Amino acid sequence: MTPKGKGFADMGQALHGMKPVELPFLTRLMGYEPDGDTPDAPALDDKEVLSRLIAAVAARSINPDDLAVALLQRFGSLAATIRASLPDMEEATGGNSLLQVYFLLAHEAGIRLQRTRLMRNNVLADKDQLYAYLRAMLAQELVEQVRVLFLDAHRCLLADEMQGRGTVDHTPVYPREVVRRALELKAVGLILVHNHPSGDPSPSQEDIAMTHRIAQAASLMGITVLDHVIVGGSRLVSLKEEGLF
Repeated sequence: MTPKGKGFADMGQALHGMKPVELPFLTRLMGYEPDGDTPDAPALDDKEVLSRLIAAVAARSINPDDLAVALLQRFGSLAATIRASLPDMEEATGGNSLLQVYFLLAHEAGIRLQRTRLMRNNVLADKDQLYAYLRAMLAQELVEQVRVLFLDAHRCLLADEMQGRGTVDHTPVYPREVVRRALELKAVGLILVHNHPSGDPSPSQEDIAMTHRIAQAASLMGITVLDHVIVGGSRLVSLKEEGLF
Protein backbone atom coordinates (compact mmCIF):
# COMPACT_ATOMS: atom_id res chain seq x y z
CA MET A 1 0.00 0.00 0.00
CA THR A 2 1.30 3.47 -0.87
CA PRO A 3 2.03 5.94 1.94
CA LYS A 4 -0.96 8.02 0.89
CA GLY A 5 -3.25 4.98 0.74
CA LYS A 6 -1.95 3.85 4.09
CA GLY A 7 -2.89 7.25 5.51
CA PHE A 8 -6.52 6.82 4.52
CA ALA A 9 -6.57 3.27 5.88
CA ASP A 10 -5.09 4.44 9.16
CA MET A 11 -7.75 7.13 9.43
CA GLY A 12 -10.49 4.55 8.94
CA GLN A 13 -9.04 2.31 11.65
CA ALA A 14 -8.68 5.25 14.01
CA LEU A 15 -12.28 6.38 13.50
CA HIS A 16 -13.73 2.94 14.12
CA GLY A 17 -15.04 2.66 17.66
CA MET A 18 -14.19 6.22 18.67
CA LYS A 19 -16.19 7.94 21.40
CA PRO A 20 -16.58 11.45 19.93
CA VAL A 21 -17.06 13.39 23.15
CA GLU A 22 -14.24 11.53 24.87
CA LEU A 23 -11.67 11.82 22.09
CA PRO A 24 -10.57 15.41 21.53
CA PHE A 25 -8.98 14.68 18.15
CA LEU A 26 -12.39 14.06 16.60
CA THR A 27 -14.39 16.55 18.62
CA ARG A 28 -11.99 19.40 17.85
CA LEU A 29 -12.03 18.42 14.19
CA MET A 30 -15.82 18.68 14.25
CA GLY A 31 -15.86 22.08 15.92
CA TYR A 32 -16.60 20.95 19.48
CA GLU A 33 -14.59 23.01 21.94
CA PRO A 34 -14.24 21.24 25.30
CA ASP A 35 -14.15 23.55 28.31
CA GLY A 36 -11.09 21.79 29.66
CA ASP A 37 -9.24 18.54 30.10
CA THR A 38 -11.06 15.40 31.21
CA PRO A 39 -9.48 12.30 32.75
CA ASP A 40 -10.23 10.30 29.59
CA ALA A 41 -9.39 12.98 27.04
CA PRO A 42 -6.50 15.40 27.55
CA ALA A 43 -7.09 18.44 25.38
CA LEU A 44 -5.40 18.83 22.02
CA ASP A 45 -4.98 22.26 20.54
CA ASP A 46 -5.83 23.14 16.95
CA LYS A 47 -2.22 22.86 15.81
CA GLU A 48 -1.86 19.32 17.17
CA VAL A 49 -5.07 18.13 15.50
CA LEU A 50 -4.14 19.70 12.18
CA SER A 51 -0.57 18.40 12.38
CA ARG A 52 -1.84 14.83 12.83
CA LEU A 53 -4.04 15.13 9.76
CA ILE A 54 -1.21 16.57 7.67
CA ALA A 55 1.24 13.89 8.80
CA ALA A 56 -1.08 11.16 7.49
CA VAL A 57 -0.91 12.26 3.85
CA ALA A 58 1.79 14.89 3.33
CA ALA A 59 5.13 14.13 1.71
CA ARG A 60 7.98 13.39 4.10
CA SER A 61 9.69 16.59 3.03
CA ILE A 62 6.87 18.59 4.67
CA ASN A 63 7.05 19.36 8.37
CA PRO A 64 3.48 18.80 9.66
CA ASP A 65 3.87 21.17 12.61
CA ASP A 66 5.20 24.03 10.47
CA LEU A 67 2.47 23.62 7.87
CA ALA A 68 -0.20 23.41 10.57
CA VAL A 69 0.98 26.72 12.03
CA ALA A 70 1.03 28.33 8.58
CA LEU A 71 -2.50 27.14 7.76
CA LEU A 72 -3.90 28.33 11.08
CA GLN A 73 -2.29 31.73 10.55
CA ARG A 74 -3.81 31.87 7.06
CA PHE A 75 -7.34 30.70 7.87
CA GLY A 76 -7.67 31.63 11.53
CA SER A 77 -8.92 28.39 13.10
CA LEU A 78 -9.07 24.63 12.71
CA ALA A 79 -12.70 24.71 11.59
CA ALA A 80 -12.01 27.40 8.97
CA THR A 81 -8.99 25.45 7.69
CA ILE A 82 -10.97 22.24 7.33
CA ARG A 83 -13.72 24.06 5.41
CA ALA A 84 -11.44 26.24 3.25
CA SER A 85 -12.11 26.25 -0.48
CA LEU A 86 -9.94 24.12 -2.74
CA PRO A 87 -8.37 27.13 -4.54
CA ASP A 88 -7.51 28.76 -1.21
CA MET A 89 -6.00 25.55 0.13
CA GLU A 90 -3.96 24.96 -3.03
CA GLU A 91 -2.60 28.50 -2.77
CA ALA A 92 -1.76 28.05 0.91
CA THR A 93 -0.04 24.69 0.41
CA GLY A 94 1.68 25.25 -2.91
CA GLY A 95 -0.77 23.20 -4.94
CA ASN A 96 -1.32 20.26 -2.57
CA SER A 97 -5.00 19.56 -3.29
CA LEU A 98 -4.84 16.14 -1.60
CA LEU A 99 -4.70 17.80 1.81
CA GLN A 100 -8.02 19.55 1.34
CA VAL A 101 -9.68 16.37 0.11
CA TYR A 102 -8.34 14.55 3.15
CA PHE A 103 -9.50 17.30 5.53
CA LEU A 104 -13.01 17.20 4.10
CA LEU A 105 -13.13 13.40 4.26
CA ALA A 106 -12.00 13.43 7.88
CA HIS A 107 -14.61 16.06 8.74
CA GLU A 108 -17.35 14.13 6.96
CA ALA A 109 -16.27 10.91 8.67
CA GLY A 110 -16.59 12.62 12.03
CA ILE A 111 -20.07 13.91 11.22
CA ARG A 112 -21.25 10.51 10.04
CA LEU A 113 -19.85 8.82 13.11
CA GLN A 114 -21.71 11.26 15.34
CA ARG A 115 -24.92 10.83 13.36
CA THR A 116 -24.70 7.05 13.69
CA ARG A 117 -24.35 7.36 17.45
CA LEU A 118 -27.35 9.68 17.63
CA MET A 119 -29.36 7.03 15.78
CA ARG A 120 -28.46 4.44 18.42
CA ASN A 121 -28.99 6.47 21.57
CA ASN A 122 -31.39 8.91 23.19
CA VAL A 123 -30.36 12.19 21.57
CA LEU A 124 -31.17 14.22 24.68
CA ALA A 125 -29.29 11.91 27.05
CA ASP A 126 -25.93 13.38 26.04
CA LYS A 127 -26.23 17.06 25.17
CA ASP A 128 -22.48 17.44 24.62
CA GLN A 129 -22.55 14.86 21.85
CA LEU A 130 -25.65 16.42 20.29
CA TYR A 131 -24.17 19.92 20.40
CA ALA A 132 -20.85 18.73 18.93
CA TYR A 133 -22.78 17.31 16.00
CA LEU A 134 -24.80 20.50 15.49
CA ARG A 135 -21.68 22.68 15.58
CA ALA A 136 -20.01 20.45 13.01
CA MET A 137 -23.02 20.73 10.73
CA LEU A 138 -23.71 24.45 10.98
CA ALA A 139 -21.00 26.50 12.70
CA GLN A 140 -19.20 27.39 9.46
CA GLU A 141 -22.26 27.90 7.23
CA LEU A 142 -22.30 31.35 5.60
CA VAL A 143 -26.06 31.45 4.97
CA GLU A 144 -28.91 30.61 7.28
CA GLN A 145 -30.07 27.01 7.21
CA VAL A 146 -32.91 25.31 9.08
CA ARG A 147 -32.63 21.61 9.89
CA VAL A 148 -34.95 19.26 11.72
CA LEU A 149 -33.89 16.23 13.72
CA PHE A 150 -36.68 13.66 13.54
CA LEU A 151 -36.78 11.33 16.56
CA ASP A 152 -38.51 8.04 17.33
CA ALA A 153 -40.33 7.08 20.53
CA HIS A 154 -36.99 6.37 22.23
CA ARG A 155 -35.69 9.79 21.14
CA CYS A 156 -33.17 8.20 18.82
CA LEU A 157 -32.43 9.99 15.56
CA LEU A 158 -34.44 8.83 12.55
CA ALA A 159 -33.22 11.51 10.17
CA ASP A 160 -31.52 14.91 10.08
CA GLU A 161 -32.84 16.91 7.14
CA MET A 162 -32.54 20.45 5.88
CA GLN A 163 -35.96 22.09 5.70
CA GLY A 164 -34.88 25.46 4.41
CA ARG A 165 -31.91 27.48 3.23
CA GLY A 166 -32.07 31.21 2.77
CA THR A 167 -30.01 34.37 3.06
CA VAL A 168 -27.53 35.44 5.70
CA ASP A 169 -30.35 36.22 8.13
CA HIS A 170 -33.62 34.64 6.98
CA THR A 171 -34.93 31.24 5.95
CA PRO A 172 -38.61 30.50 5.30
CA VAL A 173 -39.91 27.36 7.02
CA TYR A 174 -43.40 25.94 6.61
CA PRO A 175 -44.87 24.06 9.59
CA ARG A 176 -47.06 21.87 7.39
CA GLU A 177 -44.00 20.61 5.50
CA VAL A 178 -42.18 19.79 8.73
CA VAL A 179 -45.21 17.91 10.08
CA ARG A 180 -45.79 16.11 6.78
CA ARG A 181 -42.21 14.84 6.77
CA ALA A 182 -42.46 13.80 10.42
CA LEU A 183 -45.54 11.71 9.63
CA GLU A 184 -43.75 10.09 6.68
CA LEU A 185 -40.88 9.09 8.96
CA LYS A 186 -43.24 8.08 11.81
CA ALA A 187 -41.38 10.51 14.06
CA VAL A 188 -42.86 11.40 17.43
CA GLY A 189 -40.33 14.05 18.45
CA LEU A 190 -38.58 16.94 16.72
CA ILE A 191 -35.58 19.11 17.45
CA LEU A 192 -35.46 22.26 15.35
CA VAL A 193 -32.01 23.63 14.53
CA HIS A 194 -30.81 26.65 12.62
CA ASN A 195 -27.70 28.78 12.41
CA HIS A 196 -26.98 32.48 12.66
CA PRO A 197 -24.08 33.20 10.28
CA SER A 198 -23.38 36.39 12.25
CA GLY A 199 -22.02 34.22 15.05
CA ASP A 200 -24.58 35.50 17.58
CA PRO A 201 -26.93 32.66 18.58
CA SER A 202 -29.36 34.94 20.42
CA PRO A 203 -32.92 34.08 19.30
CA SER A 204 -34.98 36.71 17.52
CA GLN A 205 -38.69 37.19 18.09
CA GLU A 206 -39.28 35.50 14.74
CA ASP A 207 -37.21 32.50 15.86
CA ILE A 208 -39.41 32.16 18.93
CA ALA A 209 -42.62 32.66 16.95
CA MET A 210 -41.56 30.07 14.36
CA THR A 211 -40.89 27.57 17.14
CA HIS A 212 -44.38 28.07 18.56
CA ARG A 213 -46.01 27.73 15.13
CA ILE A 214 -44.27 24.46 14.38
CA ALA A 215 -44.86 23.13 17.90
CA GLN A 216 -48.57 23.93 17.67
CA ALA A 217 -48.95 22.30 14.24
CA ALA A 218 -46.98 19.23 15.34
CA SER A 219 -48.97 18.79 18.56
CA LEU A 220 -52.19 18.40 16.57
CA MET A 221 -50.70 15.21 15.13
CA GLY A 222 -49.29 13.92 18.42
CA ILE A 223 -45.75 15.06 17.64
CA THR A 224 -43.68 16.97 20.20
CA VAL A 225 -41.14 19.69 19.49
CA LEU A 226 -38.51 18.96 22.14
CA ASP A 227 -36.17 21.88 21.52
CA HIS A 228 -35.02 24.53 19.10
CA VAL A 229 -31.25 25.01 19.06
CA ILE A 230 -29.58 28.00 17.44
CA VAL A 231 -25.94 27.70 16.37
CA GLY A 232 -23.82 30.83 16.15
CA GLY A 233 -20.20 29.95 15.49
CA SER A 234 -18.99 27.88 18.43
CA ARG A 235 -21.87 29.06 20.64
CA LEU A 236 -25.31 27.52 21.03
CA VAL A 237 -28.61 28.58 22.53
CA SER A 238 -31.36 26.12 23.48
CA LEU A 239 -34.78 27.76 23.47
CA LYS A 240 -36.05 25.02 25.76
CA GLU A 241 -33.32 25.68 28.32
CA GLU A 242 -34.01 29.41 28.07
CA GLY A 243 -37.71 28.80 28.75
CA LEU A 244 -38.75 30.45 25.48
CA PHE A 245 -41.33 27.85 24.48
